[in-house]
Parts: sequence; structure tokens; C-alpha cells
Amino acid sequence: MKNDFDSLDETSMYDQGDREEITAVLEAADDVYISIDNVSYHVALRGEGMPLICLHGFGEAGDTWDKLNLPGFRLYCVDFLGHGVSDRSHNPVLYQFDTVLRHLYTLIHTLVGEEPYGIMGYSMGGRMALQYAAMYEPSRLMFLVLESASAGIEDINERQERAAADEVLAHKIETHSIEWFEEMWSKLPIFATQQKLSPAVQHTIKERRLSNTPEVLAHTLRGTGQGMTPYVGNKIADLEMEILYVSGALDTKYDDIGKTIFGFCENSAHVSVPEAGHNVHTEMPDEFNDIVNLFLSDYNDKNIS
Repeated sequence: MKNDFDSLDETSMYDQGDREEITAVLEAADDVYISIDNVSYHVALRGEGMPLICLHGFGEAGDTWDKLNLPGFRLYCVDFLGHGVSDRSHNPVLYQFDTVLRHLYTLIHTLVGEEPYGIMGYSMGGRMALQYAAMYEPSRLMFLVLESASAGIEDINERQERAAADEVLAHKIETHSIEWFEEMWSKLPIFATQQKLSPAVQHTIKERRLSNTPEVLAHTLRGTGQGMTPYVGNKIADLEMEILYVSGALDTKYDDIGKTIFGFCENSAHVSVPEAGHNVHTEMPDEFNDIVNLFLSDYNDKNIS
């Protein structure tokens, strides 16, 4: 069942009648399309229980979470703007960091209302989830599950260098085909471990990357790439929600981030998965589900009791 409705303004969002209508739609739907600033976001829904917002990585889509098995949770798998079947706007402003976070805030509040909820994010999605938590500090956000996500680049000079590198890559993507992007992206060392996946899974990953457009990928890099992302590693210990950081042991860069930034805070825990690379939930879905279910066991017990 598909449904379309516009996002609500800050006042009507919490009107009891509107909220009951939206809740009824969301409980019955398999997916919905939510309009914010005249662009439509696609959200796939499955499961029952506490809301869990799931955010995908760069060049991916919400269906990257198809193998998630989390009893006691209602999954809201979002397609970022320009990704999946969300609108592909030509307006670069809509891909800028502040706009993306503002849209995410509105989207989440439209989806969950005043219910407690969690966010799970992979790579770019995890980075934006952490930025959202640090910027808005929402009181109803109970937990974050971050997979292979950056907390931003602390050194300003290194961040500027990354922004310059992202601009070079964005220009290359714009001036080449999507087939060029898929081949280049798939050969990055960070994805080397995916060569061990079954042909069927590799085909799914390839088709997902090929479904993008060069323009959208370039806009996304320029607007929300790591060079444009503030450093929030020094704020994590002050966040009130619980945080689980999952990384693959073979992805040394993000495994080190997990150890050094998330491994020593009282409100966060780091799990390193042996023999896994950057995309743990795709490479080792059963292990990923077990890790996340264990972390969420308290919430899970409440939701399925």
C-alpha cells in the first residue's frame, strides 16, 4: 500500500487529529512519499514496534537494509533526496548540509510524531545521523546505531583538503557516465572485501549504484561530503542517547574511528566484526543482526512483550 502526503508545519504536526490520521496511514502502509519543500522523499516501512529510522550510504538506497531482522521495531527505510525513488531535484541547495539535516528533522517528526525512536545509519547515513543527534539533541531519540560512519574531520586543514578532493571527484562524476562511477567506486580499496560476496549480492550492489545519476551524486558530494561535515567527535560523550558503533575489522580506517572515538565513552560501545569490511550489514547480515539485536535487547523486550 502506497500513500502520499505533505509534511506538516511545526504546529499542525502535533495536532491530535492530524497525528491520528498520519499514524493510521503509517501503520497500514508498505511505503510512503513525504513532501518537504516541494520535493518528495520515499520511505519503505516494515515490522512492528518502536520506530527505527534507517539511513543508507552514498550512492545507495533504503533497500540496502532489506536483510535487517530486528523484532520489536518498525523500520522506516529512507531514500535520501536523489537516491532510490525519492525525487531527483536539480537544485543543488537541497543537497547542502543544513538543508539535508533540516529535511531529516521534518521527515522524522512527520514519521514518528512524539514517539520515542532510534536511528540506524551506514557510512554517509551514519554520519548524518550523528550530525542530526549533535545538532538537534532530540529528547525522544533513544539510541543511535552507527555503521562505519565518520564523526567528521577534526583538523580544519584536512577538512578543507577533503572538500577540495570531493570537488574534483564531483566534477569527474559529472563529466563521465554513471557506468564510470560504478566501476570506479566498486574498485575503491574500502570495498575490496565485497569481491568475496556471492554474484547475486554483487549484482544487487552494482545495480543499486547504477540507478543513480551523475548530477545527484555530484550535488551530494559537494553538499554533504566529508569535507563539508563539522567535527562532532568531541560532543559524543555529552549526547544523552545510547550509541552503538559497528565496524568491520578489515576496514582499518573506520575500525580505528570506532576504537578511538566511540570505544571510551560511557554512552557508546564499539563492536569490531572479524573478516568484515566497510559494509558489515551486507557482507555479514546475520552477524550484524545479532550484534544490533543484543544492543537493543532492552528496547526489544519492551516492544514485543
